[in-house]
Formats: sequence, structure tokens, C-alpha cells
Amino acid sequence: MVRPRNVNRATAPRAKADWEQEEFDSRTQIKEAAHAVTELGEQLAEMSPANLAKLTIPAELKEALATLKRITKGNAIKRQKSYIGKLLRQNEHLIVEVKALLDEEETKRKQQNAHFHRLEKLRDRLIEEGDDALAELMQEYPQADRQHLRQAIRNAQKEQEQNKPPKASREIFKYLRGLEW
Repeated sequence: MVRPRNVNRATAPRAKADWEQEEFDSRTQIKEAAHAVTELGEQLAEMSPANLAKLTIPAELKEALATLKRITKGNAIKRQKSYIGKLLRQNEHLIVEVKALLDEEETKRKQQNAHFHRLEKLRDRLIEEGDDALAELMQEYPQADRQHLRQAIRNAQKEQEQNKPPKASREIFKYLRGLEW
């Protein structure tokens, strides 16, 4: 009689890796989480040196990031990114720090874009409405040069009528940006 191979064979419980912060239902989810950490490592490699200095990065990871920046061939880049992901998974606290820093940068970028959109709307309103919008701007920013702005607004209006490139509109935008900063 043939005895089945798996009789009396117990499976030992596997220890979870440190970077796994939640229960996973399948190996696919584990692989997706590992891939997300690897992508986080790619974003880490693209960060400026000033932002990297804000993080407490181990020397081994710093060296791996520097190596990734030097590599130019395809498969070597893929292997190095995987290695950086592995190092990140070993340093779980670093994953949290990197995510926080990336979120902070994204917030700053969104705030700057929103600010520029406000300035663009203000510029367009100045060109459309002329002196009425200029009077409101002067109440908000009394240090602004009224004569310079009025001349730039007239030039921008003429450029729009003649379908010329918006040189004066750009000049107004730069001036408004200078008032804000």
C-alpha cells in the first residue's frame, strides 16, 4: 500500500515581514504591496538632495540610491530598484517618513499651482475690466505701481485685439507674482 506524501506533515506558521502593516488575503496582495514599496523607492531616488537630507536614511540605502542614479542599462536599473525596495521593507519606519515627505511636497505643489491660478485669473480680470479691477487691486496692494500696471494693461488689451503674442500679459503676471512674494 502506498502512503500519501503529506501525511503527518505540519506547516509551520510563517513570520510576517516587518513592512507588512496589515493582513493580506493572497500572495498577489503581498506582491502588490512590495511593488508599491519599490515604486516609493523610485520616487525616493528622484528626490532632490535637500529633501533626502531631511530623512534619516541608512548608509546602505544612500549608496543604493547613488548607484541607481549612475546606472544606465535596463535590467540593471530594474534590479537596483528591487534592491532599494528590499532595503525600504527592512526599514519600515523609513517608509512612513518618505510617504509623509512626499505628501508634504505634493501639498506644497498644489498650493503653488492654486496660487498661480489665482494670479492668472486676476491678470485676466485686469485685462478684461481695466480700471475697475485695477482700483480693487490698488486697495489690496497699495505698494503697487499704478502707472506701470495701467500701461501694461493697455498693451495687453491692444495685443489681444491684434492677435499678437501675449508679451504684456506675461509682464503683468510677473509683476503680480512679485507683489505676492
